[in-house]
Amino acid sequence: MAFTLTLQPEVEQRLKELAEAEQRSMHKTVEVAIQAYLDRQDRDDWTRQATRKVFAEDATLFEMLGDR
Repeated sequence: MAFTLTLQPEVEQRLKELAEAEQRSMHKTVEVAIQAYLDRQDRDDWTRQATRKVFAEDATLFEMLGDR
């Protein structure tokens, strides 16, 4: 998929500097950043689901701890 990305000049400059430092294109640097963001969202979703499951399964325990 192709699309146009418009960045603030300061952001574009920082992206350009980072891409140069990492010896890759700005396009690839943005692609890597997007993938990292998506991976982080997946981990966050997993963590939220796991937390809900633990709280649901151990609700009585948490209630008992809260009474202390």
